[in-house]
Amino acid sequence: MSGVLTERRAAILDAVRRNGAVSVSELAARFSVTQQTIRRDLHILDSNGLIQKGFGGAFAAPGRVLYGYQERQGEQADVKKKLVLALEEFFTDNATVFVGLGTTFASLHEIVIRHPGVLIATPNLDVAYSCAINTDATVYIYGGYVRNKDPAILTVSDESRTRFKFDLALIGANGVDEDGTVLEFDPMEVDLTKSILKQARKVVLVVHHEKFGRRAPHRVTHVRDLDVLVTNGNAAERLRSSGLLDGVRVIDVG
Repeated sequence: MSGVLTERRAAILDAVRRNGAVSVSELAARFSVTQQTIRRDLHILDSNGLIQKGFGGAFAAPGRVLYGYQERQGEQADVKKKLVLALEEFFTDNATVFVGLGTTFASLHEIVIRHPGVLIATPNLDVAYSCAINTDATVYIYGGYVRNKDPAILTVSDESRTRFKFDLALIGANGVDEDGTVLEFDPMEVDLTKSILKQARKVVLVVHHEKFGRRAPHRVTHVRDLDVLVTNGNAAERLRSSGLLDGVRVIDVG
C-alpha cells in the first residue's frame, strides 16, 4: 500500500475511524485544500478498502472498527454496567435471547447467571465466552468472519438466521439520527440484525447518550419500531420530535 497513505490521507483515515464519518467540506477546511483534492483522496482510500466513500463525505469501511477492542472496552465502563443492569427485568427463565455486537454487553453474564435455561444466540465473541464460562446458558454463535481487532463475528447469510424465535433481542448502535433512524457502520452487521428483528417478540435498543446525533451510513431500524430504549440521558431531547418515541418504553439509567 506504498504511496496510498500520504500524510494527509493517513490523517483523513484517522479522522474517519475516530468520528465515524467526515464531510468533504470539513476535510477541505482542515487541510486547506480544495474539495476536489479531498474527493481524490477519498476515492483512493475507498479503492483500497480503507473507507466507504459517500455523497459529500466518507464513512468507516466494512469489517473495520473505529477503535480497538481494548480502547472501547474501557470507555464509560460504569455507564455500560448500569445499562446492562436495566435489562434484568426482561430476562425470564428458559428465554431465547439474541445479543448484538458491542462492548456494552460485556457484563451481561451477570444477569444470565440468575436465569436458568436461557439460550443466548450472538455474533459477539465476548458475550459468548463470558456466558459459556460463567453461566449454565446454552450459547449459539453465528458463523462468519472475525472482525479486525474486535471480538465480533461478521456473519455470512445462511439458514442459521431463521433458526430461532427470540423472546428478546438486545441490540446496540453506532448512532441514532435526530429523525430516529438507528444506524451502524458495518453493512454485514446490519444484515444480521435486520434478520433477527423480524423474529423477535421484544426488541430492546441499548445505547449510550453520546450515540444520539452520531452519523453512520447504514440503516438498521427506527426508534418507533422498538419496544424498549435503554439509555443514560433524555432521549426525547436528542430527537427531532419527542413524538418519535410514542409507544416506546424509555429507561433512563441516569
